[in-house]
Amino acid sequence: MVHWADHMAEKIIRERGEKELYVVESGITPSGYVHIGNFRELFTAYIVGHALRDKGYEVRHIHMWDDYDRFRKVPKNVPQEWREYLGMPVREVPDPWGCHDSYAEHFMDLFENEVEKLGMEVDFLYASELYKRGEYSEEIRKAFENRDKIMAILNKYREIAKQPSLPENWWPAMVYCPKHRRESEILEWDGEWKVKFRCPEGHEGWTDIRDGNVKLRWRVDWPMRWAHFGVDFEPAGKDHLAAGSSYDTGKDIIKEVYGKNAPLTLMYEFVGIKGQKGKMSGSKGNVILLSDLYEVLEPGLVRFIYARHGPNKEIKIDLGLGLLNLYDEFDKVERIYFGVEEGKGDVEELKRTYELSMPKKPERLIAQAPFRFLAVLVQLPHMTEERIISTLISQGHVPKALDYDDLERIKLRIKLAKNWVEKYAPDDVKFVILDKPPEIEIPEEIIEAMFEVAQWLESHESFTVDELNNVLYDAAKKRGIPSKSWFSTLYKVFIGRERGPRLASFLASLDREFVIRRLRLEA
Repeated sequence: MVHWADHMAEKIIRERGEKELYVVESGITPSGYVHIGNFRELFTAYIVGHALRDKGYEVRHIHMWDDYDRFRKVPKNVPQEWREYLGMPVREVPDPWGCHDSYAEHFMDLFENEVEKLGMEVDFLYASELYKRGEYSEEIRKAFENRDKIMAILNKYREIAKQPSLPENWWPAMVYCPKHRRESEILEWDGEWKVKFRCPEGHEGWTDIRDGNVKLRWRVDWPMRWAHFGVDFEPAGKDHLAAGSSYDTGKDIIKEVYGKNAPLTLMYEFVGIKGQKGKMSGSKGNVILLSDLYEVLEPGLVRFIYARHGPNKEIKIDLGLGLLNLYDEFDKVERIYFGVEEGKGDVEELKRTYELSMPKKPERLIAQAPFRFLAVLVQLPHMTEERIISTLISQGHVPKALDYDDLERIKLRIKLAKNWVEKYAPDDVKFVILDKPPEIEIPEEIIEAMFEVAQWLESHESFTVDELNNVLYDAAKKRGIPSKSWFSTLYKVFIGRERGPRLASFLASLDREFVIRRLRLEA
């Protein structure tokens, strides 16, 4: 089965023709924090571009910051005094937190740093800069020249949607007052470069399109941009792809006004966190950021989550127990890719998903420290980073010979596992080693079995987890002790609970002398 990104890449080549350079685009208005749902647009554009590159083509991925959009409302996490800046370009609104030059830059800078950690090649562009340096001047003038044509297109779709037609004084653009920087009403166009406007402050004036104060409205700006940059592919959310929405009007405007065809598109679905209610909104402030995912997920896993789901499938990221399964799945796919493990089902699609999750084709399998086991080790009081790595080696989870890349990946996973235990692990996964044996009644045969395991450990300074596991089972089996009673008693003795981590690995990770004393019920 062909991966969805490859399928889209083939469609682009077929419908747009062979080109030296393909352009894919994503974009958003930085009106608030750019969250993991917004990221899906960028990643969808990126992975299709990745597939085109893998076919030998040059690709430019533009991410357009619509930072010349007006500041429409004050989010909950922003002081309400910022209402005084409503109607200004978001790039010119001051940063409420005082750490950046503007409101928009506060959010753009964070997201760009987050994307950089993923190793993805993206060309970030800023609408404010493009407008102000006059790059769109010719296209803006062309929109004014075709005002009636654009109105007819928009009114056609408004009629279908049973909405009132646009008023006669409608213009395809708006003006930011050169003095007060507020959205202003257009009164007149001189047929060349000058536009007359009325500022909300009450005064009227003229501005030149080439001076950067005139900005196209969204439904005209989008198709203008497609034409200007020669965009071949841009994904969009369902709101932009619904019948009569901005993509429908855009594809007519780009053809009728700019003489080009609309780019191919894909609709992408919602991304959220399992258990979280309601849709995330950057302006509402109820968001999960890529930074939040980086606290518990390797960059490769973040890319993998988005790559393995077709854009039309909703993604619900489970930061609880499901995260352990995600690591298991990713590590398995990685082993299959490198031929270390055989896969089932559509192995080629699995391997391709992994490949598309990596900005560069990896040369070898970097050591995989099992995240599920790390979540146990990081809870042991005596476990330093060095001892964790030593335990992973001694128990055969990672190779004995580790180079820099191996060690860096293991150290990263140790840090991520600690974060996960502290922030997201369910209570039944957490445990504490008891300071002394609990005061509980233990059947005589179980005490005998515990003493036998202690004696075996005393005579074996080194052993494998499998050997210890066999000793545990044999000690119970020869006395007819049910497995459930045997294991629940051992868990109670060590952590005061009836269940816990995989017992043999857990005991093998503890200090041997301590385990011997505890099995003998010594304080």
